[in-house]
Amino acid sequence: MSERKRITKREIAERLGLSISTVDRVLNGRGGVKPETYRRVMEAAEDLHYSVNKSASLLSKGREVTIGVVIHEYPSDFWVQIASGVEDAMVELRDFGLHVEWIRVSDADESSQKIILDRITSGKIDGLALPGGNLAYVDVIDGAIDAGVPVCTFNIDAPSSKRLFYVGCDYANAGRLAAELMAKLLRGQGKVALITDSWTSFQSQQKIIGFREELSYYPGVKLVGPLKMEPEDPNLSILNMENDLSTVDGIYVSNAEVHSFAMSPFASGKVLIGHDMTPDVLQDLNRGAITAVICQNPRQQGYLPIKKLFGHIALGEEIKKTAYITQLEIVMRRNAEFYI
Repeated sequence: MSERKRITKREIAERLGLSISTVDRVLNGRGGVKPETYRRVMEAAEDLHYSVNKSASLLSKGREVTIGVVIHEYPSDFWVQIASGVEDAMVELRDFGLHVEWIRVSDADESSQKIILDRITSGKIDGLALPGGNLAYVDVIDGAIDAGVPVCTFNIDAPSSKRLFYVGCDYANAGRLAAELMAKLLRGQGKVALITDSWTSFQSQQKIIGFREELSYYPGVKLVGPLKMEPEDPNLSILNMENDLSTVDGIYVSNAEVHSFAMSPFASGKVLIGHDMTPDVLQDLNRGAITAVICQNPRQQGYLPIKKLFGHIALGEEIKKTAYITQLEIVMRRNAEFYI
């Protein structure tokens, strides 16, 4: 099927016997034309299937759209990848008026809520993209939405909030995938330790639920844990797990500390599965200390929220889905170089 010819303003103007500038004023909402002229131009545009060049429209309006982007400090290697996705969107959209205001917070910082609230109430941002997870953020998100500031979540959702949409992985499915991979690598027999760093965070709960659910299909694989570690002192936490780890055949690290386990003698010779790619993890995969990690496309998690929010704010584009789920991919030594 041949592509439909793109209709230009000149063709509409010639059809109606009007100047191109008059047609341009109508199609770009600049006013200054009679109601009858407006009606004729819009009817002709519809009949000819004319589509407004949104990029040109944005350039002509010269409006700047500022989006606040909340970035966590830990784990730093992972958030650098998300920030790279945000920067991709900045490069793509900066000529059309996009400005990004970075809001860097510590995940454990009690003042992070106030920092974000201050940005919202300053009136200097037109939209906000932030990782959910922290229950205190629900009030922040809802307050921003009520104040007319569009908000989306990325990487970690806040499903009980009024956020417009979420971009990130399905953490329950990530847990299921880890369990399926572990069980098959163990050939359906053995003991597996499940490691977490939180009993309450949304993503940790979802991974644990998914891992347990999938493991139930493999009755020959027995679960040890979940075992809780403290990311502030991972080496001491692992040392305290020595008795449990010595009895298992596989270890699933559901948080960001799979590298710490790869450096431990207690994980030696065991199937070790974790999440996300970093330079340290790449080295661990190459030397055989980590069996596999599950990646969740962090770059897309930075890019898509900005792209969608900008289109919604600047162009009035409809948000068609409440969740944009990123792809989960199993990464092993032979394909690891493509994920960093």
